[in-house]
Amino acid sequence: MQQAIDFWNLEYHKKYYVRMAIEDKLTNKVIGAIELFNRKSEDYFNNCGLLRLDLRSDYETYNCVLDVLNIIVPKTKELFQCDMIATKAITEANNRISALKEYGFRLSDQFLIGFDGTKYGSYYVMELN
Repeated sequence: MQQAIDFWNLEYHKKYYVRMAIEDKLTNKVIGAIELFNRKSEDYFNNCGLLRLDLRSDYETYNCVLDVLNIIVPKTKELFQCDMIATKAITEANNRISALKEYGFRLSDQFLIGFDGTKYGSYYVMELN
């Protein structure tokens, strides 16, 4: 675990990405994690703040997702110098999708292309002004 933390710290200082824990301030328990970085690629998701949001299932609620977005999204352009932000939401993630849409995200018809050529769908995107 210490090696993983050291690696995340090194990547943060190189400005590649940041990984943060999400803590419920009422219970002082970690309820999830966020990873965010500016993705450089040859596909639609180039210069995109790619947000990986992992929440404990009992916190995967409309209000909790919206609370996280309200904290993270406003600073993304400034901190990561990107044109848009994207995050994945599978079809069954109704609470997450509702919160994303409420915040201004839309389902992209573009695929994120992995390093090995694999196409990944179900990404919601929002332009950053």
